[in-house]
Amino acid sequence: MKKIISLIVLFFIGGNLFSQDTLPKFTLVERGDKVIISWTNPFQNLVQLNVQRSFDSTKRYSTIFSAPSPEIPQNGYTDTKQPSNRVYYRIFYVLQGGSYAFTIVKRATGLTNDYTPTAGTDNNSRDINNSNLLNVRPGDKRTVTVKIKDAVFKQLSINAFRNFRDSILHLTKDTLFAVNDSLVGLNPYTGPQNFKASSFIYVNKDGYINISLPLTSEKKYRIKFFEENGTSLFEINNVKESPLIIDKSNFVHAGWFLFELYEDNALKEKNKLYLPKDF
Repeated sequence: MKKIISLIVLFFIGGNLFSQDTLPKFTLVERGDKVIISWTNPFQNLVQLNVQRSFDSTKRYSTIFSAPSPEIPQNGYTDTKQPSNRVYYRIFYVLQGGSYAFTIVKRATGLTNDYTPTAGTDNNSRDINNSNLLNVRPGDKRTVTVKIKDAVFKQLSINAFRNFRDSILHLTKDTLFAVNDSLVGLNPYTGPQNFKASSFIYVNKDGYINISLPLTSEKKYRIKFFEENGTSLFEINNVKESPLIIDKSNFVHAGWFLFELYEDNALKEKNKLYLPKDF
């Protein structure tokens, strides 16, 4: 708790030096060999937030900080182990209900990289609102193709697409991302309608699965892990110590995973967790 309070105080004191961008944007400031990543959270239903770092801007991101209280309105993290100026940062966050997003990518030099991942995609794609797709000129007769994976879903005039975009963004939990000025990807939302991160089984700041259970010497705990489609993955029959860290390599790939936690053979919790694509 002391660490969280000190972070908040730091950003209030430093408010005259720099202002914090609001998610899905964030502020990156260099102070000598340290990099300060800070943000303002506009969401009341933020349940998970990870700061991630990479050396090539498009892949191999690793989680360097997982916010213990992601719902805090203003927060940040100081990276004191920056190995070089070829370092890129982004923030991954999850909202209640299961929708998630990646912020823009920023380089340690303070310059924003043009690569802009969008909610639910790791493609070289861009936020629909920050792309040139909606820069419509008089007489613009472009046809916008909307694809789901590799299949064409719709082909719309640029004006009809604007209405389509507004309907998707405001009436559904689906995700749109711009590939170029005439091609758009659509990711249908498939997660559970209500999601609240578990306090017993969760992803820690290093991207590993942390299991924290009370009274392990008195209770018998069993955990079953599943793929998102319900296929059984593996099971821990008797958790004898807490906290317990599970290597993320046990999960084979990134994405959502389901789990069931049993206490003395009774179902205690049924939930899910998300592993970012950093391995």
